[in-house]
Amino acid sequence: MSFVSDDCVYSASVGPEPGTTYRGRAEVRDGFARMLAFDQGRERHGGETIVVGDAAYAEWSFDETTPNGERRTIRGFDVFRFRGDQITQKDAFRKVLATVDAPAVGAGENGTTPGSPVTTVAATDPTESARHFNDRLAHETDCADVWKAIESDAVDFVLVDCRPEGNYNKAHLPGAISLPWQEITADRLAAVPDRPLVTYCWGPSCNAATKGAQRLAALGRPVKEMIGGLEYWIREGHPTEGRRPVEPAAAKPIDWGLVT
Repeated sequence: MSFVSDDCVYSASVGPEPGTTYRGRAEVRDGFARMLAFDQGRERHGGETIVVGDAAYAEWSFDETTPNGERRTIRGFDVFRFRGDQITQKDAFRKVLATVDAPAVGAGENGTTPGSPVTTVAATDPTESARHFNDRLAHETDCADVWKAIESDAVDFVLVDCRPEGNYNKAHLPGAISLPWQEITADRLAAVPDRPLVTYCWGPSCNAATKGAQRLAALGRPVKEMIGGLEYWIREGHPTEGRRPVEPAAAKPIDWGLVT
């Protein structure tokens, strides 16, 4: 970082733009850390470096092992801009791992076919997909897995109902505690058992569980969100507790605590 200027701009080779742009020393430092973590476990190799005036070009590559045990190489390069002895810009590029299929029979004059709505945007490289889906599973669980843990007496987490307390009192998941997301503070959290937390709310149209999970994580607690919420818990036929336990076959929104 001693070689990076205060106004440096770093354009990473991975992200939604495509790539991700980091501006200023603090953001650039964070961007470097994120990319080093992203490429962790790959064997790094340098390459040819060419410096011309206040610009430079530097090749690099990674060797990695795919989930099915194959070895492959990822190639890329960085473009640098300098001001004196400091880097003011770093723009990174990497080769995309994908298969270019042969034109299908009946393809258009440009060798392309419309494809289905599913494949119009091609699936990404399996290695990147594995990272993405692993990241989702690290943040989410679902009704079936929570019920399986309860049913088998293997609950090693705390269920947190992030709805208003009145709705919790009407009906809630077995063993859940009431902690409305707006009321999540360090003081309230001190009374919650020191185990992983699982938040939930009404259902897919509600983000109270997401807001609650964000606050809990910011306070240093490991947390996942139960997708589907109470609505899909009931739809799947799982039992509830409270003043008004829900009978799934006859359940209405008022029974789910969607309305008071």
